[in-house]
Amino acid sequence: MADFVTIANLAASALEEDDQLRSPSDDTHLARSVRAVWDLERRAALRDHSWNFAMRRAALPAVANENTAPYAAGFRLPADCVRLIEVLTLRRSDYQLEGRLILTGGKGPLNIRYITDVTEPALWDDLFVKAFAMRVAWQIAGRITGDPQRAQLAERRYWSALKEAKRVDARENPPVAFEATEWERARGAMPERVDRHGLVWP
Repeated sequence: MADFVTIANLAASALEEDDQLRSPSDDTHLARSVRAVWDLERRAALRDHSWNFAMRRAALPAVANENTAPYAAGFRLPADCVRLIEVLTLRRSDYQLEGRLILTGGKGPLNIRYITDVTEPALWDDLFVKAFAMRVAWQIAGRITGDPQRAQLAERRYWSALKEAKRVDARENPPVAFEATEWERARGAMPERVDRHGLVWP
């Protein structure tokens, strides 16, 4: 089960540093450096991929007293949303994301899929833990080592770990059946599905 200490030590090891944490409250250069980037880099790593473990759904009500012109209505993203993945039953051309508002021509509720900010490391997928540790290493490398080459190596390891996670997440999910839009349903259209290679099938 991952925690702050485990991830900080993974990051330190990736930088070939002997310094290791024993407690989340350690007052060391390594601990302070990790804490300084932890929240921002967690959210950034979550935004970099549509992680299965962080995927959520919500039905959003229309908001009042917002200027949404020329759109008919606005829908506020959930407070825990770090990335909007899909607005169900709407084509991408039928809505616009501005700040934390989804603007559309329709009425609520608006059903969405999104990535939530999972703050508790114990709930993270192991591959996210691995990738996040490499991202932390990348961001703290300059402060810890002063060696730009180690920062570059950590960055490459992050993107490699992210690529591996995307492959695994794709294998875990069956082909996605996209919900037909109102326009398509009115014309008897069949929903499409996409396989793990990104190919679209009727």
